[in-house]
Amino acid sequence: MDRYVLTFGVIPQNNQADFIYCGDEESSQTVELNFELLESKLVGLDNDFNYPCTNNLLWDPESVFYAALSTFMTNFGILMEPKLIYAAYSLVNDEPDEGSNSFEIIDSSAGVFSNKDQQYNGKLFLRQYFEEEGEIYDEKICISIKKNK
Repeated sequence: MDRYVLTFGVIPQNNQADFIYCGDEESSQTVELNFELLESKLVGLDNDFNYPCTNNLLWDPESVFYAALSTFMTNFGILMEPKLIYAAYSLVNDEPDEGSNSFEIIDSSAGVFSNKDQQYNGKLFLRQYFEEEGEIYDEKICISIKKNK
């Protein structure tokens, strides 16, 4: 595995896009932040987030890591509580916990999903994928059940 990428985003309530293209905020009319998970830290790809992160922190919903990430994302209008970040992360990694029922995995292809009739407006999402030699594997997108605050 060359890269492990996470994209956190929100689809604004007044979004008019029929398709959401993760990684293309302009076309999708979304707010997104992209990160790469390295061996010992999470670093922003389109932002200046850089925070130490171990496997133990990733699997602890109470970790300071999730609190720091939540605070950082709030500065960009992505209002996601630490426990919700963990819930989404654990869901896309096939290890759901009791909080993961706040999200659902949705159908997508190459980071694109339908927003027909603006059904996902006002909701948070997480896209994760692995990249190796330019190919994307194990892509999953989950979206919040409830609308963002």
